[in-house]
Amino acid sequence: MRLSVAVILLTITMIAAAEIPSDKTPAGLSEEPRLAAEAKALAEAAQKRYGPGYTTEIDGRRHIVYVSALDSYARGRAAGILGAYSDQQRQILFRRPLPWNVTVILPTLSDYRRPQPMFSFAGHYEPSTRTLESLSLSDVLIHEFTHALHHGDQALANQRHPVWIHEGLASLFQRSVTREGRLEMLPGRDLASLQEAVRGHKARPFAALLAMQQQAFMDDAELCYAESHYIMFYLNQLGKLREFYESYKAGYAADPAGGAALVKTLGKPLDEIESDWREWVLRQNVPWTPAHPPKARLGIKMEAVPEGVKITGFVRGSAAERAGQLKFGDIVLSVAGQGAGTPGDLTAAVQTCQPGQTIDIEVIRDGQLTLVRQLLGVTSP
Repeated sequence: MRLSVAVILLTITMIAAAEIPSDKTPAGLSEEPRLAAEAKALAEAAQKRYGPGYTTEIDGRRHIVYVSALDSYARGRAAGILGAYSDQQRQILFRRPLPWNVTVILPTLSDYRRPQPMFSFAGHYEPSTRTLESLSLSDVLIHEFTHALHHGDQALANQRHPVWIHEGLASLFQRSVTREGRLEMLPGRDLASLQEAVRGHKARPFAALLAMQQQAFMDDAELCYAESHYIMFYLNQLGKLREFYESYKAGYAADPAGGAALVKTLGKPLDEIESDWREWVLRQNVPWTPAHPPKARLGIKMEAVPEGVKITGFVRGSAAERAGQLKFGDIVLSVAGQGAGTPGDLTAAVQTCQPGQTIDIEVIRDGQLTLVRQLLGVTSP
């Protein structure tokens, strides 16, 4: 099966052994002043490394250092997204503040550093340096920042959680919106492929998924990401996500894979939980299908490139051609906040929107991230 955007963009997130913050604070410095001094040093080092064209900003309350090549509007938007999300997460799962500073790099395309160039993705988090690097301000950024928060939470607990929990949580929160001051989780485009796997009896048994090591997980990334995502979605919909996570951490020494925590949280044997979950998956509504006319239309010609989707032309008379906001050679990273790693993902993201709706489209233009406001047209099936 072709990898969905959630997998193509994010499959190579590095999962390293959790680091434990040192309890040896220099004489005369309490924890917050130490972190403030560290943040200042990180910002100064980054400014020297990247040079003119980059700005550095420090969010001392949340322990985030921003290193950005973006304009002031986009910088503010990135800080607003991560600041609000960080605050929401303090109320949901990762209750304690980060024990260190996370450096968030928002670079030019030419400065973007790919840890494994053979893969295509728009963002990654590197635990060994506590650095998040992203070309995009879309759901990719939230996915990777979830990894950063989770990394800190594991360190504070002196634990190293398995890949299905890492990627399940990051995939869950990447598709979320704030409503009435709370995060609401939304289904992703991976739901349809998961339903197909469940119907075809190809979904992995829970016991096998929970025990998987990272390489095996990535070898079957589309299915494993989707299963992990919707186990977390299921727990969240039942109002049991926090209970599961706290139970898991409390019993980690005897249950590093998390199966016993699922059993304790849901009060059933694992095979019964799995059976209920499969039935639940098949009952979920995929919010975008070709059977829902009319469909939104952008009207671009495109091809896949390593960073995203390159615009190679425009459909005559289309909304994109008439508006003139998108340009030949632009590389599209996201549409309406949803990562667009392939032409198929871009088309699916457009079709989650309404005809006549004006949306944000992130593109790389002349090596820089640019945000375009685009009115969508309409097409009939």
